[in-house]
Amino acid sequence: MATDSETSLHASRGYVKGAITRLHSFVSNESELEESTLQALTTRKERLLTAFYEYEGFNMRILSMRADDDEDVAAVEDKYLYTLTVLNEVISRKTSSVEDSKGHVSTIARSKTKLPAIQMSIFSGNYVEYVAFQLLFTSLIHNDLTLDNVQKLYYLRSYLKNEPYDLIKNLPLTASSYDQARQLMEERYNNRYRIVNEHIGQLLDLPAFVKSTPENIRNFVASLKQTLAALQNLDVKVETWDPIIVCILNRKLDTYTARSYQMERDTAEEHSVKYFIEYLERRALALENAAPSTAMPSTKAKGLSINVASAGEKAVTCHYCKSNNHKLFSRVLWNAINSVKIINYV
Repeated sequence: MATDSETSLHASRGYVKGAITRLHSFVSNESELEESTLQALTTRKERLLTAFYEYEGFNMRILSMRADDDEDVAAVEDKYLYTLTVLNEVISRKTSSVEDSKGHVSTIARSKTKLPAIQMSIFSGNYVEYVAFQLLFTSLIHNDLTLDNVQKLYYLRSYLKNEPYDLIKNLPLTASSYDQARQLMEERYNNRYRIVNEHIGQLLDLPAFVKSTPENIRNFVASLKQTLAALQNLDVKVETWDPIIVCILNRKLDTYTARSYQMERDTAEEHSVKYFIEYLERRALALENAAPSTAMPSTKAKGLSINVASAGEKAVTCHYCKSNNHKLFSRVLWNAINSVKIINYV
């Protein structure tokens, strides 16, 4: 049986949850949202932040008294984050269109070309992908001054899955949790030793050539360049690895490509990854240029036609049967075939 204190907490939580629901309904009405002044929107945003802060406080107090509380916190969080995002967008747009003291529109509101939205990949714990993910997230989300830390934490959660998501999912949805989540991610996945090893593994695992085609060679070169560039970005001195890398890559080639490489290179010089890549690119171009053109008409042998007189040509009379349908040699050929048939029959 619930105590008076617990009943009071439930009632208070229901009140602030109702405030969040009303603000969510407000931002869902586009006409009312656009007609509101900048000051009114700012006030509503402050009310939303206060209500959600109080809501989480009531949740923690109720859970400390009753662990089996069945409150759907996730649904309220979704309403809160959606409402906060919409308010921030409208406030930012209205702020940028306010005229300055000279009566001119602020430079923020100048028209810009609408660019496609940048799509971020979901990070699932692959060490090789962590640096790129962190740089893109920092540029798009972390450095966005229109977002507060609660929103940034929400976006960070949405771009994670598997182990990375499990690492931060139990952090409360508060401003201070965002920095904690970033620190946990950095400590777990910014492992330079493991990242370098993963890139070296990609280099060793490049698929061997089954057939030397322009497409296969270019895909091989593209993967090789990307891996070497990633290692260089990690300050790995790959330029001193040339003999080892060329030896590894040479084993990936088919017999004809490897033989051609040995014939072309200057045996007096040391192996160079740069020259090796240039050789593969030249070979891909040569194979591509030597391939038959698909636009060439096909040349098929034409069968012998007994009716050689086409429309518009003068008909030739057969001297044997006086017919205009064929030449004399066609009649001779026909008789010869029939003679063979008669002999075989006999």
